[in-house]
Formats: sequence, C-alpha cells, structure tokens
Amino acid sequence: MNDLTPNFDVSRDSSWLDEEPVVIFLTSFGRPLYLWQCLDALWRQTLFPARVILLDNAHPSPLVGEVIEAFDRRGLFFEVVRFSTNSFANFQVAYQERLPGLGPLHVFMESDVVIQEHPGCWLATMVKIMVANPLIGMLGSLIDGRDFVTKEQALVLTGGDLDAATFLAKLQSPERGFIDAPLWADPAREFFPTEPPCPIGNPPGRLQMLRTDVMRETGLLADGELAGAFRHHGMCPAVTPLVRHRHLSLLNIYDYREYSGTRRDAFFFPESHGCAKLPNPACQAGDGLS
Repeated sequence: MNDLTPNFDVSRDSSWLDEEPVVIFLTSFGRPLYLWQCLDALWRQTLFPARVILLDNAHPSPLVGEVIEAFDRRGLFFEVVRFSTNSFANFQVAYQERLPGLGPLHVFMESDVVIQEHPGCWLATMVKIMVANPLIGMLGSLIDGRDFVTKEQALVLTGGDLDAATFLAKLQSPERGFIDAPLWADPAREFFPTEPPCPIGNPPGRLQMLRTDVMRETGLLADGELAGAFRHHGMCPAVTPLVRHRHLSLLNIYDYREYSGTRRDAFFFPESHGCAKLPNPACQAGDGLS
C-alpha cells in the first residue's frame, strides 16, 4: 500500500468526531425478516456516536413499515426517508443530496446485513482504521461464511434447478473463497487490501465506510465501479476482519424463494431493462437486492 499516493488531501485528524457523529446511510429493500435483524443488530451494537439515515424503497408488505416504526420508537433513526417508488435512483439522489453536510467519513450499508458481536464497537473500529490509514478509501467488513449453502443443498431446495440454485444460493460468489481460509480472518492484521490473492476485488457494497470527499465527486456507484474510482484517486479498497457481518441474502433460498434475479438486475441496471434512469413508478423492481 505504501506506493499509493492519494489524490485527495486526507488527514489523520479525528477531532471532527468530537463535534459530529458518523452518519450511517441504511438502504431498505423490503424483506421484513431481514430488516428486523439488521436494525436490531445496529441498535444493540452501535456504541460509537452515529446518526442513522434510513432510505426505504417502496414495498407492498405492510410489515416493512411496522418494523421501521418499531425501531423509530426505539430512537434508532436520525432521519427516515420513505420513497413512493422502488428504484436505485432514489438512493442515489437522496444520498447525494445529504453528502455536503457530512464529515470526512460515513457508512453506507444495506438492510440484509447483520453486524456481529464485537469487542467494543464495530463503528469505532472502522473509524480508527480509516483515520490511521489515509490510503484506504473504502473499508468493508468480512463476511461470515457459515451462511453459504452448499451446491448439493441448493439443488435439493430448488428441485434440481441449477440456474435457480446458482442464483438463490450465490454459488458463484467470490466471497466463497473465504470459506475454510483462516488467513483472511486473522485478527492479527487490522485490514487487507482487496487485491490478489484476495478472493474479492472490492469490499461488498452491503457494508462500507467511505471517504466523503471522494463520494461527493463520484456519487453512489455499484461496488466494483466504486472501488475503481477510489483506485483512480490513489486510494485502496480494503476489508477488516475485525468487523464481521452476516449476509442474509444468502438465506433467500429458504426465506424468500420468489426473489427474482430479473427484478434485481432491473433495479440496479434500469436502462438495460427498458426503464428510465430516474425513479419511475412504471418500473417497479420488487425486491432490488444484493
């Protein structure tokens, strides 16, 4: 990493944290079972000063609203934004509008993530790493590989449909490379760059700490594109094994078997599916999820 030179003036000064909490953008796509677990973990495990801004896309299930209201009563949210349409562009616009008022670091996460028990606070750990290492532009956390379903199990659950098994169980996910590979989970190192031989090329977009200055310029992108943007600025994408998360979308094959890859792709890549780039009620993605 020492051969990288950031194109932005990145300071190790963390005094701004004394004046303003870290903002956490949380995007919600439905699936109330997963949303409740995500919010409960965030509520219980975030001990560092934070402001949670929930960006909730339209979803027909009334349980989504009930879950949000329950955690609003707990006092979890700084702001709740509920859209009338279901579009990735909703997130992009609302996120970009709020960037000017943020501090140097913020978090972007999705509602199928459960932050695991951690000594101290996961958020404090990620802030500490980012402040001490200005060459890291985006920092993710390490997935808990125990939720991956085997190919054999997936085929049984889908009645032998290989395409459905591959999609629902994420059989081709590069994060499967972390399974039975203790090197990557070694807490002796605070982080590792997502460069070869790392199984993944970028931190997954479901949980990332980001440098605000770069995000003001690039805007919200898919995780692979975003990693490229940070590299362009001389910064390194990395993952910390000190913070672990469960990716509940790995369990779609049990809980949300109607989940559609076509609708997911239409959500994230609307122009290639005949939908307008900006929010469009006629192009409902259903559950646009990772």
